[in-house]
Amino acid sequence: MSDYSSSTHSIPSQVRRAADAGEIFARVSRAAGIIVVVVVPIVVTPWGPDGYNHVKALTTGVLAALAIIGWIGARLATGRPSWRFTAPEVPLWAFLLAVLLSSVTSANPRLSFFGGPSRYEGLFAYCGYVALFLVGVHFFGSYTGLRALVRAAGIAAVITSAYGVLQVFIPPLFAGEAFIREWYSGPGIARVPSTLSSPVVFGGYLALMIPLLLATGISARGGSRYLWLSAACLALVALSLTLTRAAWVAAIAAGRSTWRHRIIVAALAVIVMASVGLLVTGVGRPAAIWSHVIASANIGSGSVAQRVYIWSRTLGLIGIRPWLGWGLETLGVVFPYDRASLVRVFGPRPTIIDKAHNDFLQMAVSIGVPGALAYAAVWGLVVWSVVRTWRRAAGSARILAAGWLAALTAYLVQVQFSFSVVALAPIVWLLAGSAAGWEAEIRDGR
Repeated sequence: MSDYSSSTHSIPSQVRRAADAGEIFARVSRAAGIIVVVVVPIVVTPWGPDGYNHVKALTTGVLAALAIIGWIGARLATGRPSWRFTAPEVPLWAFLLAVLLSSVTSANPRLSFFGGPSRYEGLFAYCGYVALFLVGVHFFGSYTGLRALVRAAGIAAVITSAYGVLQVFIPPLFAGEAFIREWYSGPGIARVPSTLSSPVVFGGYLALMIPLLLATGISARGGSRYLWLSAACLALVALSLTLTRAAWVAAIAAGRSTWRHRIIVAALAVIVMASVGLLVTGVGRPAAIWSHVIASANIGSGSVAQRVYIWSRTLGLIGIRPWLGWGLETLGVVFPYDRASLVRVFGPRPTIIDKAHNDFLQMAVSIGVPGALAYAAVWGLVVWSVVRTWRRAAGSARILAAGWLAALTAYLVQVQFSFSVVALAPIVWLLAGSAAGWEAEIRDGR
């Protein structure tokens, strides 16, 4: 009788221990997610040939692995979190399958598995992105979860923006930064990369973060509102200093997607006016800046002609291997180089074309047309999910949904003229998973 009594008394304690262990593992996953959005944009190293993307890729891989380990531990200990089906899930698995098959049949499997130098977006990187998306769904899939991620990301945005503005006035801190700043600058123009590996990536990151900072500020109360709006102001000043035209277009598109929220548009207009003075006085000569801006309309020369050149030849490569593509990160190997035409379009400086400068074309040439369509479906359904969330939410939740919709619009517009990068993609995939999980929570009435 005493043995039976002691065994029955031990059951609740075993359940409590399992619940405590499950909560610890869940906290590991949540902590890894928060660290991703804070650390990945900031982390750099002064050692080695690549001070930016290599350390960011390693950081992303370690944190994604920790998040998955925490998830598995929580699941084994408590059986939670239960699987939550989201709208993008079917095309997400189809996309991952296409990535795997294309890597196996790649023109260069080593590049496709591990990624190319300075890029590192191979099979392992995309597995990490998908893992972060699913972690976002199951550990941050609510209004509270998305808000926590956005606020954490906002801290990183303030740090990177402040350092970007500071770069106008101080010399580079290490050799890698000096090389990047010199490479992207020109006569009469100085462009700032902050800690994001290039002005282009920095501009894309800021175009993503500005709507989120504005939404956070507008939904905040008291003094914190002015802090978040000031952070958005700082970010837009830094965006102007990147002189990244695709990011400018993306920021405008983000503002357009939130035109119903007039307070956001009004705040954005005020910030634009405040940043103009620093742009023309701190970055370069007004004539040089204006020449850089109007070059976007000239399809016969400059970056527009370069993109048309790359796109036309990428389409030819897609036609040769349409089903499984050439493999991730192999474009630089298989691109049809012609020295005469390269010099005519890009100038005499040696040029390697390793990105299509269009996200959809990059996926099509890398993993095939079916995989690219699955990839497009993932992001299309992510947008559809956030629109549904925005329509159903109210108050601060509705403002946050509008901010994420604007941020996602900015990102998707920007990568059609650029490409996915390991400095930014992990943050976007994690936020996308969180928003998709939030929509699923609303749909299921939880």
